Amino acid sequence: MTMNRTLSVLVLLLCSLMAKAQVVRVVDQDDQRPLEGVVITGDDPASARATDARGRAAIDGLTGDTLTFTALGYADMRMPRTALASGEAAVTLHALPFTLREAVVSVNRWEQGAERVPDRITVMRPRDVALYNPGTAADMLQRSGEVFMQKSQLGGGSPMIRGFAANRLLIVVDGVRMNNAIYRAGNLQNIISMDANAIERAEVVHGPGAMTYGSDAIGGVMDFHMLRPRFSQDSSLLLRGGAAARYGSAANEFGGHLNIGLGGRRIAFAGSATFNRFGDLRAGSIGPADYRRPWSVETVNGVDSMVMNVDPDLQLGSGYDNINLFGKLAFHPVDALEIGLNVYHSTTSDVPRYDRLIELRPSGTPRSAEWYYGPQEWTMGALTVKHTAARGPWSTARLSVAYQSYAESRNDRNFRNTSLRTQAEQVTGVYVNLDMERELGRRGQLFFGGEYVTNEVTSTGRRVDQVTGEETVINSRYPDGSTWSTGSVYVGAMFDATERFTLTAGLRFNWSALDCMFDTTLFPYPATTTSLSNTALTGNLGLVYRPGTDWKFALDLSSGFRAPNIDDIGKVFDSEPGAVIVPNPDLAPEHAYSAELGVEKVVTDHVRLRGSGYYVLLDNAMVRRPFSLNGQDSILYDGEPSRVDAIQNAAQATVVGCMIAVEARLWSGLGLDLRLNWQDGVEQDDDNTTDVPLRHSPPPFGSAGLSWQKGRVRARLFADISDGFSYDDLPPSEQAKTAIYAKDANGDPYAPSWYSLNLNGSYQVNKVLLVSAGVENITDQRYRPYSSGISAPGRTFTVGLRASF
Repeated sequence: MTMNRTLSVLVLLLCSLMAKAQVVRVVDQDDQRPLEGVVITGDDPASARATDARGRAAIDGLTGDTLTFTALGYADMRMPRTALASGEAAVTLHALPFTLREAVVSVNRWEQGAERVPDRITVMRPRDVALYNPGTAADMLQRSGEVFMQKSQLGGGSPMIRGFAANRLLIVVDGVRMNNAIYRAGNLQNIISMDANAIERAEVVHGPGAMTYGSDAIGGVMDFHMLRPRFSQDSSLLLRGGAAARYGSAANEFGGHLNIGLGGRRIAFAGSATFNRFGDLRAGSIGPADYRRPWSVETVNGVDSMVMNVDPDLQLGSGYDNINLFGKLAFHPVDALEIGLNVYHSTTSDVPRYDRLIELRPSGTPRSAEWYYGPQEWTMGALTVKHTAARGPWSTARLSVAYQSYAESRNDRNFRNTSLRTQAEQVTGVYVNLDMERELGRRGQLFFGGEYVTNEVTSTGRRVDQVTGEETVINSRYPDGSTWSTGSVYVGAMFDATERFTLTAGLRFNWSALDCMFDTTLFPYPATTTSLSNTALTGNLGLVYRPGTDWKFALDLSSGFRAPNIDDIGKVFDSEPGAVIVPNPDLAPEHAYSAELGVEKVVTDHVRLRGSGYYVLLDNAMVRRPFSLNGQDSILYDGEPSRVDAIQNAAQATVVGCMIAVEARLWSGLGLDLRLNWQDGVEQDDDNTTDVPLRHSPPPFGSAGLSWQKGRVRARLFADISDGFSYDDLPPSEQAKTAIYAKDANGDPYAPSWYSLNLNGSYQVNKVLLVSAGVENITDQRYRPYSSGISAPGRTFTVGLRASF
């Protein structure tokens, strides 16, 4: 008996060792990084395994002499089982240069194959961040060559997509909308609250996304997915993380980043922290002299003085700091249920409003001695629940209940005036999303769910004398205590009618309401209270036709809308010298109708051609128009005679455009890429008698580059390009912003065309360490992207160091 027990123990130990030996690790052939989500199958597809965050998977239990390794974007690999008998066999997969098979999430909130989706989607990944070392998420999107970025100051970035920007674009973070009740029609800087170093994937949906996301998704949706917790597939602790440091010479900027992840079988955590410091930005030396900074304001012996800048290419008063933090805790009590708790926080230092600091009065003296945004603080806490079911009303359901708090302030003081005006706002709100997916056999999926959002706005105004300390209450930017709410339900479907045809369709019903109370003791509002309640029905219809695995034709018909928010109806502010915007209590939603035709062709896996053309009609558009307040078309505001304007449903706008992209892998790792974007946007003028250029429709722009990748080395030499606008091509509102534009021969403002030549490269030293470096704007051009108030960086040397484990 003793001998039999001993033999049994030895057999069990031997089996255990053999079981342990049946582990594979799958990595990318070029940079050796582990690949997560690779599906491994044997003879029985039902027993397939998937690799974890370390690229590992146990293959014991898989039957058959040959195993198949499959991953989106990679060539399938078939290996005999005998080649995987070592302790931890390594399998390398070869990335396909181009393929129509790619997973996207943003269109229906669930992962879909890109070959089935009719929408045009731009995707940015961590490897793009590692190559370009962007300082902010705005810089990251700009590098795509498909999103135009406007900047009023260094601490910002306002994307323009298909002729629309600001509150006509939607920002989504891990499934929760970031847009709130005070998102404005002007340029927004909220995208810098996203941490480019902690993004797992960023997708930009071009065109209306209202069926899936509701209000504001007119021009497009920017969907950010931050690093997520990973669970261990066995009893071992899954430990992973990374660190990064970067430096850029143009703004003497430096940044540091740290992330860590811990995963057990049931509990997992992911956290990230990033700090960036930007000094004053240096512009290029070759370009319009109008973009130089020949003077600044300094307070000498208590008196504001106009001081000459000895280095006019240094844009004094543009630097700022930025901090981004988040943590995610996930709990897996059973295989079908995952519960998550996520916390996010982002803040900045004071951010100088550079375009206001360069304005001059007609007398030739500076308009402002100080003009800066206070810290832009965004905090979100979210509870998420995800459930999968084999049967029932849903296959997968996801519930998110989030709380957000957002704070901003505007602080300005006129030249040689001791009084500092501060208008501060805080928005708090609850955001509830329920999204469900139901598999309809092997060919179809049903998507349905709802959303509810409620915001409360706190707004204050004060003026403080910087000498005496005397404080005076002034009118706030928004009605204090205002509330804004929106709710919606939606249903959509995706169905593969045949192997070649995929149909998508959906409807969304939306409701929105707001309440404002106006304090007439400080400003002569036309009413003491106002309430609005609106509804809207939006939808989409799409068709994708695939003649073969290398062709894709897509037709997308969709509609979008934007409901009036507190910024539209209750704001009082001076958008430019001599003009003031006042509330309009009679606003209604604006609606967009879009049609897009796209085509994509992959030639022998080495060339990809993409093109799309689109048309957008914005009806009942909320636009700024001359208005009257108590019968007057002008008032005295902040001591200055000002024309009265208001946001009104007073126009139609149209945008027609196209995008062309060519990508090729030539030979020996050499690649070529080209992206061109053209659009023409117009809206009705103040009298609705003729069309004028649309403010957020930029000139033609794009990028062209040569890339090279060989083993652990990756490099790209590329040019960013943009056409310009003559004075007559500028929208009327831009023609009035003389301080930010160059002057033509007649002394009128215009936007010159520009280019920048750039070189970025990276080297994977080992599986832990990656080094990157670059030279941007090699020829030191002095240029300013359309509508921007600050010039782009001059010649910049960048260096970055990244470690991951």
